[in-house]
Amino acid sequence: MIDIILYYLFYCSAVLVYGIGLNRTTVLSRSMDKTLFFLTIKNAITILCSTALSWVIIMELLIPAGLVELYPLVALLIFLSVSVFVEVLIRITTGFKTSEFGVSYLVILLALNESTDLINAVIAASGCILSLLIILPVMSALRKRIECARPRNDRMKKKSLIMLTMAVVIISLAVWNVSWLNQGVL
Repeated sequence: MIDIILYYLFYCSAVLVYGIGLNRTTVLSRSMDKTLFFLTIKNAITILCSTALSWVIIMELLIPAGLVELYPLVALLIFLSVSVFVEVLIRITTGFKTSEFGVSYLVILLALNESTDLINAVIAASGCILSLLIILPVMSALRKRIECARPRNDRMKKKSLIMLTMAVVIISLAVWNVSWLNQGVL
Protein backbone atom coordinates (compact mmCIF):
# COMPACT_ATOMS: atom_id res chain seq x y z
CA MET A 1 0.00 0.00 0.00
CA ILE A 2 2.84 2.38 0.73
CA ASP A 3 4.14 1.83 -2.79
CA ILE A 4 0.86 3.11 -4.25
CA ILE A 5 1.00 6.24 -2.10
CA LEU A 6 4.63 6.87 -3.03
CA TYR A 7 3.82 6.22 -6.69
CA TYR A 8 1.10 8.87 -6.78
CA LEU A 9 3.05 11.15 -4.47
CA PHE A 10 6.32 11.42 -6.38
CA TYR A 11 6.72 9.35 -9.54
CA CYS A 12 3.24 9.83 -10.98
CA SER A 13 2.27 13.00 -9.15
CA ALA A 14 -1.16 14.30 -10.05
CA VAL A 15 0.22 17.81 -10.30
CA LEU A 16 3.49 17.16 -12.11
CA VAL A 17 2.50 14.38 -14.52
CA TYR A 18 -1.20 14.89 -15.16
CA GLY A 19 -1.28 18.63 -14.50
CA ILE A 20 -4.23 18.28 -12.15
CA GLY A 21 -4.32 21.36 -9.96
CA LEU A 22 -1.21 23.05 -11.33
CA ASN A 23 -3.05 26.31 -11.89
CA ARG A 24 -4.88 26.01 -8.57
CA THR A 25 -1.66 25.43 -6.63
CA THR A 26 -0.11 28.55 -8.13
CA VAL A 27 -3.07 30.53 -6.82
CA LEU A 28 -3.08 28.84 -3.40
CA SER A 29 0.68 29.27 -2.94
CA ARG A 30 0.27 33.04 -2.58
CA SER A 31 -0.76 32.85 1.04
CA MET A 32 -0.64 29.91 3.35
CA ASP A 33 -3.29 30.68 5.95
CA LYS A 34 -6.01 28.83 7.84
CA THR A 35 -8.39 29.04 4.88
CA LEU A 36 -6.02 26.69 3.08
CA PHE A 37 -6.25 24.30 6.04
CA PHE A 38 -10.04 24.18 5.88
CA LEU A 39 -9.96 23.85 2.10
CA THR A 40 -7.59 20.90 2.40
CA ILE A 41 -9.74 19.19 5.04
CA LYS A 42 -12.89 19.70 2.98
CA ASN A 43 -11.25 18.46 -0.22
CA ALA A 44 -9.74 15.41 1.48
CA ILE A 45 -13.05 14.38 3.04
CA THR A 46 -14.94 15.01 -0.18
CA ILE A 47 -12.46 13.20 -2.42
CA LEU A 48 -12.07 10.15 -0.21
CA CYS A 49 -15.80 9.73 0.48
CA SER A 50 -16.76 10.33 -3.14
CA THR A 51 -14.13 7.89 -4.40
CA ALA A 52 -15.30 5.16 -2.03
CA LEU A 53 -19.01 5.69 -2.75
CA SER A 54 -18.44 5.92 -6.49
CA TRP A 55 -16.40 2.71 -6.50
CA VAL A 56 -19.11 0.81 -4.62
CA ILE A 57 -21.89 2.07 -6.89
CA ILE A 58 -19.87 1.34 -10.02
CA MET A 59 -19.10 -2.21 -8.91
CA GLU A 60 -22.54 -3.04 -7.51
CA LEU A 61 -24.84 -1.27 -9.97
CA LEU A 62 -23.18 -0.12 -13.17
CA ILE A 63 -21.06 -3.16 -14.02
CA PRO A 64 -23.87 -5.72 -13.52
CA ALA A 65 -26.24 -3.54 -15.56
CA GLY A 66 -23.65 -3.04 -18.33
CA LEU A 67 -23.65 0.74 -17.93
CA VAL A 68 -19.98 1.29 -17.16
CA GLU A 69 -19.83 4.19 -19.61
CA LEU A 70 -21.88 6.26 -17.17
CA TYR A 71 -19.33 6.12 -14.36
CA PRO A 72 -18.10 9.75 -14.83
CA LEU A 73 -21.68 10.97 -14.46
CA VAL A 74 -22.25 8.83 -11.38
CA ALA A 75 -18.96 10.02 -9.90
CA LEU A 76 -19.96 13.62 -10.63
CA LEU A 77 -23.36 13.26 -8.97
CA ILE A 78 -21.86 11.60 -5.91
CA PHE A 79 -19.09 14.19 -5.73
CA LEU A 80 -21.54 17.09 -5.96
CA SER A 81 -23.78 15.72 -3.22
CA VAL A 82 -20.89 14.95 -0.85
CA SER A 83 -19.21 18.28 -1.64
CA VAL A 84 -22.34 20.31 -0.93
CA PHE A 85 -22.91 18.44 2.33
CA VAL A 86 -19.34 18.96 3.56
CA GLU A 87 -19.35 22.58 2.33
CA VAL A 88 -22.49 23.32 4.35
CA LEU A 89 -20.97 21.71 7.45
CA ILE A 90 -17.74 23.69 7.17
CA ARG A 91 -19.52 26.94 6.37
CA ILE A 92 -21.85 26.56 9.37
CA THR A 93 -19.12 25.57 11.82
CA THR A 94 -16.25 27.84 10.70
CA GLY A 95 -17.72 30.45 8.39
CA PHE A 96 -15.12 29.85 5.66
CA LYS A 97 -16.02 29.37 2.02
CA THR A 98 -14.14 26.36 0.69
CA SER A 99 -15.76 25.67 -2.65
CA GLU A 100 -13.55 23.82 -5.14
CA PHE A 101 -14.63 21.66 -8.04
CA GLY A 102 -12.20 20.93 -10.85
CA VAL A 103 -9.22 19.52 -9.01
CA SER A 104 -11.29 17.33 -6.70
CA TYR A 105 -13.35 15.83 -9.50
CA LEU A 106 -10.28 15.11 -11.62
CA VAL A 107 -8.57 13.39 -8.68
CA ILE A 108 -11.66 11.23 -8.19
CA LEU A 109 -11.69 10.24 -11.86
CA LEU A 110 -7.97 9.50 -11.78
CA ALA A 111 -8.34 7.31 -8.71
CA LEU A 112 -11.30 5.44 -10.20
CA ASN A 113 -9.58 4.93 -13.56
CA GLU A 114 -6.29 3.64 -12.22
CA SER A 115 -7.39 1.33 -9.42
CA THR A 116 -8.34 -2.31 -9.25
CA ASP A 117 -10.26 -2.37 -5.99
CA LEU A 118 -11.75 -0.05 -3.38
CA ILE A 119 -8.63 0.17 -1.22
CA ASN A 120 -6.41 1.00 -4.19
CA ALA A 121 -8.85 3.73 -5.27
CA VAL A 122 -8.85 5.37 -1.84
CA ILE A 123 -5.06 5.06 -1.53
CA ALA A 124 -4.53 6.53 -5.01
CA ALA A 125 -6.82 9.44 -4.11
CA SER A 126 -4.86 9.93 -0.87
CA GLY A 127 -1.59 9.98 -2.78
CA CYS A 128 -2.97 12.60 -5.16
CA ILE A 129 -4.13 14.76 -2.25
CA LEU A 130 -0.71 14.49 -0.63
CA SER A 131 1.02 15.39 -3.89
CA LEU A 132 -1.10 18.53 -4.07
CA LEU A 133 -0.10 19.39 -0.50
CA ILE A 134 3.60 18.71 -1.08
CA ILE A 135 3.77 20.93 -4.15
CA LEU A 136 2.32 23.97 -2.30
CA PRO A 137 5.50 24.85 -0.35
CA VAL A 138 7.56 24.32 -3.52
CA MET A 139 5.32 26.71 -5.44
CA SER A 140 5.43 29.22 -2.58
CA ALA A 141 9.24 29.10 -2.53
CA LEU A 142 9.34 29.51 -6.32
CA ARG A 143 7.01 32.47 -6.10
CA LYS A 144 9.13 34.17 -3.42
CA ARG A 145 12.33 33.47 -5.32
CA ILE A 146 10.92 34.93 -8.52
CA GLU A 147 9.67 38.01 -6.66
CA CYS A 148 13.14 38.59 -5.22
CA ALA A 149 15.05 38.01 -8.45
CA ARG A 150 12.75 39.75 -10.90
CA PRO A 151 13.10 43.47 -11.52
CA ARG A 152 10.02 45.55 -10.73
CA ASN A 153 9.61 46.95 -14.24
CA ASP A 154 9.80 43.53 -15.90
CA ARG A 155 6.95 43.02 -18.36
CA MET A 156 6.83 39.25 -17.98
CA LYS A 157 4.01 38.10 -15.77
CA LYS A 158 4.94 36.34 -12.57
CA LYS A 159 2.43 33.52 -13.07
CA SER A 160 3.76 32.67 -16.52
CA LEU A 161 7.30 32.55 -15.13
CA ILE A 162 6.14 30.20 -12.37
CA MET A 163 4.45 27.96 -14.94
CA LEU A 164 7.61 27.89 -17.06
CA THR A 165 9.64 26.96 -14.00
CA MET A 166 7.21 24.17 -13.15
CA ALA A 167 7.48 22.93 -16.75
CA VAL A 168 11.25 22.69 -16.31
CA VAL A 169 10.73 20.78 -13.04
CA ILE A 170 8.31 18.38 -14.74
CA ILE A 171 10.71 17.78 -17.63
CA SER A 172 13.63 17.25 -15.27
CA LEU A 173 11.67 14.66 -13.29
CA ALA A 174 10.61 12.79 -16.43
CA VAL A 175 13.94 12.95 -18.25
CA TRP A 176 15.25 9.73 -16.70
CA ASN A 177 12.61 7.71 -18.57
CA VAL A 178 14.71 6.56 -21.50
CA SER A 179 12.59 3.60 -22.58
CA TRP A 180 12.68 4.92 -26.15
CA LEU A 181 16.41 4.10 -26.24
CA ASN A 182 15.75 0.35 -25.95
CA GLN A 183 16.45 -1.52 -29.17
CA GLY A 184 13.56 -3.36 -30.76
CA VAL A 185 10.84 -1.34 -29.08
CA LEU A 186 9.80 0.63 -32.13
